Amino acid sequence: PDLRLPGNVSVRLEQVRRPARTLSLSAEAMVAGKPVAVVFGPENGAVSQKLVYNAGSEARAKGYSHLFVFGFEIEPSARTLVDQAEAALGVPGTYVAATPDLVLGDLLKTMRSSQVFSITGLPEVKVEKATTPKGDPQQFQVSLLGLDTFDPATMELDHKTGEMVPAWFLDTDYDPTRCFRVCQAFFPKTGAWDNLKRELRAEYDDSLWDHLAGTTSAPFEAGEQKQIAVKVIDERGNELLVVKALP
Repeated sequence: PDLRLPGNVSVRLEQVRRPARTLSLSAEAMVAGKPVAVVFGPENGAVSQKLVYNAGSEARAKGYSHLFVFGFEIEPSARTLVDQAEAALGVPGTYVAATPDLVLGDLLKTMRSSQVFSITGLPEVKVEKATTPKGDPQQFQVSLLGLDTFDPATMELDHKTGEMVPAWFLDTDYDPTRCFRVCQAFFPKTGAWDNLKRELRAEYDDSLWDHLAGTTSAPFEAGEQKQIAVKVIDERGNELLVVKALP
């Protein structure tokens, strides 16, 4: 299969087969002449940190050059481990997002151009304390610095700035046991603002539009969880989530 990267670039997995003996891996393959390990997440549920750890440990012990983690969803801690796999587990890792079309079987027409598997990036965000008047509660701000996508064929990172992201959302009090809650929403890469201004037929301060199309959140106070989550929608519609503790 071909794994899609941004910019219509692809990485091909060849000679995909089941490993002879394995505890955690789902398959092995060849990429650019090098053996790689593959692990698939659950059909219903997210890829866990334990699955990534076990697969990465086995991939390193067996001398694979890379670990590909396939899943419909992935836990934030598991995603962080995948991107830090070379340092933490001794083998580079890449998360591959599988489209929900796979579970529909023959209900959808399959075409060669279908992007069933795509390599997604990891949002880079900065959390810092906001300037507040003396005596007021401490507030924080989040900035979206960009999106880093790893190319396993060239072993290089492709960086896109925050201004190139179609949409990103902020949960100012992220609770991992509950769903992501959109507290602030931003749409940097869009040309729709001028049309929206005309349709509303009203005058708004330009700073409002600059904020909605920006990469820095409005100030907010810390919640009970003392952590935030940022969800980014990339140019192919993939949802990318990163969680950060408040300083």
